[in-house]
Amino acid sequence: MNPMKNQPFCLKTFFILFSSISIWGPLSAQSYNREQYSATKTIIIYTSEFQKNRALVSQFITKKKYEVLNEQLNSGSYELNFTAEKSETTSLDSLFATLGYITSSSQNNNNLKYTVKNLKNQIEDNQIQIERIKAKGAKDSTFQQKNNTESQINYYLDKIKEHNRTLNNIQENETRIFVDFDLRDEQSVPSGNSRITWAKMPGVAYNYLMVENPKLGISDEVYAGMNLKYIFTKGKSFFQIGVLKSQNANATTTDTLLTLAPQTFNEFFTVEFGQDFYTKHFGRGNRKFLNLYSGYTIGGMIPNKRNDENIGFIPVMNLSMGVELIKTKHVLLDARGSYFLPLNGINRNTRGILLGASFNFVF
Repeated sequence: MNPMKNQPFCLKTFFILFSSISIWGPLSAQSYNREQYSATKTIIIYTSEFQKNRALVSQFITKKKYEVLNEQLNSGSYELNFTAEKSETTSLDSLFATLGYITSSSQNNNNLKYTVKNLKNQIEDNQIQIERIKAKGAKDSTFQQKNNTESQINYYLDKIKEHNRTLNNIQENETRIFVDFDLRDEQSVPSGNSRITWAKMPGVAYNYLMVENPKLGISDEVYAGMNLKYIFTKGKSFFQIGVLKSQNANATTTDTLLTLAPQTFNEFFTVEFGQDFYTKHFGRGNRKFLNLYSGYTIGGMIPNKRNDENIGFIPVMNLSMGVELIKTKHVLLDARGSYFLPLNGINRNTRGILLGASFNFVF
């Protein structure tokens, strides 16, 4: 068998298949082609009243008679693609501003004039190809050659139809915008569906403790020291370990201090776990500067007396408020104030205000 005899048939089959893909592919995605609209508006909003605001958006779209292209509702998110007149942009922005905290908002304008010009050029090129194929096909003598020529002509005719459909869509949508809307449920506490985003951010912290009721023989007025602090989630959760040492300035030598108050705590070795939570205002953790947060730490300390007597492990809890002074993709500098509260019988003479600053970096 001569393989060349089947070549026109194979070529015909190729053009038929390619033509089918070209026709039906664009038709299935035609309504969702963002480039055929005057602009694309993308917005992501976090809301503490998810169900209420989801219903509000649905009612607004129904009232305005916007064309909904795609709608997807999950337990914690509501994704919506719809189209609206470009003149409605102000109304949409006013609605979005009332729903919650906008974490992302953008609008990209499409150059439809360039797209139309490009499509018309392609139509013209396809028409030229058809004329060339017709001229060449005039010399066809066999049935297979004529059939192959007809298939090629149909292929380019289908391409012209496709481009014309796109031009018609652009004419219909040249005053409309495509809106990609995403409403998300803002959860104030972790849930079973919460996603933990891990981080690797080692660093150091400096702490300054001012004892509220210092007492001779139990505690000094001020303790200070350094901690190693490791942030392991973007939440942000962390571990820290360090020591607070007495800053007593009334005596100059260790021997004098040991003689006057041998039972006084001269240092606290601390081990703690903590979590910080961003507020729903003042940055929500998304700004590069001045993100307000509150948090807690729980753990314990091993106090040491000046006579080296050890009284064992004492539970400790802190409640804190702080502000991230600088926050980038690579470094974090923050300051906080907290209330240092040992949970045992000596807490009255060891509790107090704890001020601190920390520096962490991505490892």
